Amino acid sequence: MRLRPLLAAVSIPALLLVGYSQRVRIADAWRTRTAPTLPPPVAYEDVKPVPLPAPVPAPVPVTPKPETPAPAQEEPKPVEPAPAPAALPESINLAVPFTPQAPRANWDAFHEEACEEASLLMVHRFYEGDQANRLDPDFVEEHLAKMAAFEDGLFGYNTDTTVAQVGTLAEQMLGYEHVEALDNPSVDDLKKHLAAGHPVIIPAAGREIGNPYFTAPGPEYHMLVLRGYTADAKFITNDPGTRRGEAFLYPVESVMAAMKDWNQQDQLANGPRRALVIFP
Repeated sequence: MRLRPLLAAVSIPALLLVGYSQRVRIADAWRTRTAPTLPPPVAYEDVKPVPLPAPVPAPVPVTPKPETPAPAQEEPKPVEPAPAPAALPESINLAVPFTPQAPRANWDAFHEEACEEASLLMVHRFYEGDQANRLDPDFVEEHLAKMAAFEDGLFGYNTDTTVAQVGTLAEQMLGYEHVEALDNPSVDDLKKHLAAGHPVIIPAAGREIGNPYFTAPGPEYHMLVLRGYTADAKFITNDPGTRRGEAFLYPVESVMAAMKDWNQQDQLANGPRRALVIFP
């Protein structure tokens, strides 16, 4: 009879220890089991963008010259009202291939700072038609190094680059002609670009965005890719700051609150809300 309390006293701490040691796997299994079904991924060439109506010019009144009698004029034709803008799709999920910024899980000083390059590389490979869910680690390592070297030549450094600097890298190294920094974008602004087939690169205060897989306290400054949105107010992202970042869901309000460009003067992620869109 005395054996049972002894076994309970030994087994309960042992179970707790096993549970603690396997907490990440347990959390992963729970998230996988309870994860919502995402919209099917859409390749760039398959995107059907929402057409935006052309602006209707206002009619120009004709003023007759005073010295001559005004000629008889026909009844002006009524101006047709502009068509209502097409509704955005309820959800969309662009097939942006994923890579963590440390594809070989080597979180050294270089890879800790490679989120900007990894984000740009993912978007670039989407437009290049890369069909892989995950980019090849050797390919990523090679291109991260090339991008960092190019930044060294442009800026004299390759860490904590702003939205404008990442846009310059996209123009000068990758040859993009359509590069747009979105100042203070709204949720609808971001959704319109995503519905048009344009992934959005966003800067963020990494300690405010709320990713449970970041090593505490999280990065001061971070970049990630918005690749879509769901019908229940979440952004679908590729977050290179964790190997679990493929199609990671963030609440819309979390993304909007954490979206902050790098402030070079303060050396903090407390700059204005800004985002980057590039497309061919």
